[in-house]
Amino acid sequence: MKNHWVHKLSGYVRIRISGPYPELFVNRCIDSDIQIWDIEHQEDQVLVCSVLLDEIPRLRKLARISDCKISFTDRKGLPFVMKRLWRRNGLLFGAAGALLLLYLLSNMVWEVEVEGATASLEHELRQTAAELGVKRGAFQFLLPAPENLQSVLTDEIEDATWIGVTKRGTTYHFQIVQKEFAEKEPEADAGNLVAVRKAVIHDIFVEEGKPLVEINQVVEKGDVLVSGLIGREGEEKEVPARGKVFGEIWYKAEVEVPLSRTLYTATGNKYRTHYLHAGDFNIPIWGWNSPEFEKIKEESYKSSWSIFGFEIPVKYGYKDILETKEAEAEQAVDKAIDTAKEKGADAVLSKFSPEAVVTGEKVLHHLVENGKVKVIIHYRIVDEITVKQPIIKETKETETID
Repeated sequence: MKNHWVHKLSGYVRIRISGPYPELFVNRCIDSDIQIWDIEHQEDQVLVCSVLLDEIPRLRKLARISDCKISFTDRKGLPFVMKRLWRRNGLLFGAAGALLLLYLLSNMVWEVEVEGATASLEHELRQTAAELGVKRGAFQFLLPAPENLQSVLTDEIEDATWIGVTKRGTTYHFQIVQKEFAEKEPEADAGNLVAVRKAVIHDIFVEEGKPLVEINQVVEKGDVLVSGLIGREGEEKEVPARGKVFGEIWYKAEVEVPLSRTLYTATGNKYRTHYLHAGDFNIPIWGWNSPEFEKIKEESYKSSWSIFGFEIPVKYGYKDILETKEAEAEQAVDKAIDTAKEKGADAVLSKFSPEAVVTGEKVLHHLVENGKVKVIIHYRIVDEITVKQPIIKETKETETID
């Protein structure tokens, strides 16, 4: 019948009808608007059918009138399930207690993390937070809201400019921005800025001192670029020359690139292992035998569970072990030369300062030999070329004539 699930909620029974005319009993039930279904003829003068639990008192009266006997063969539906559960109330209370315990554990503070603070400031923050109730073992629903904690902690701790409070499942995370006090820089000694290598001047930025070179001028190693002597001749004042001078340098590099590359591709064979995460521990639950693949690649997945918005410390994850095989890939000579340019540029820049940039390149020669491309490249590098040097005063020797 339709709406069979409604019958399971209200409860129904299977009854056995025996008598000289059980069909007469069924007809009288239908005439009395009693729902009856799943009628089966088991043997002579015996029928079996299903009836709602609420209709049982009316069935007894109709059975007497029809000269039939009824007996119950099966009981189904929610009322009977609840009755059986109540008989096992220990199991029911145990399940309810486990759910309650899980809810309480997921609403407790298990960890307090502090980021961006010194040891002394972190100690002060933890003490202040503990006074406000934020400590391991405290119930989260008894603590102030994170925005209120943030406001109170920022006011209480003087050495912090800002304190951010974030609740991540069972962990409270504090992020601190400390107050920074500007330190007075010591006065620099007077000196010149001199060139550390031969170059063509590309840009000049002078903060203090007198520039002695111009853009596009060729300078040698040791040439004074910015003088620390300022003022009129004979009345010069010594200052620490400050600034940056960028020079253009040519650098030749020789790079070898193979025409074939070894790639690793997946074959389609894989093996999956399942496990649970509990803190720093992994508990395997399925897949203990590793496959005998010669070359493998691993891919991991980790999920998180939460109850009422609170993250449970136990997580589920799996790891796929993929079988791979080697494959040789050939590349054209033009592509290999482009690869050589990039590889050479990285190698050349590692020999200069972090401010160095490649502004140009030119392939002088390339040679294909033994499955490799040998490329000779000229790179044009722009880098800061100054170093500070003390001012050396020239002394004049006087000769005495007898």
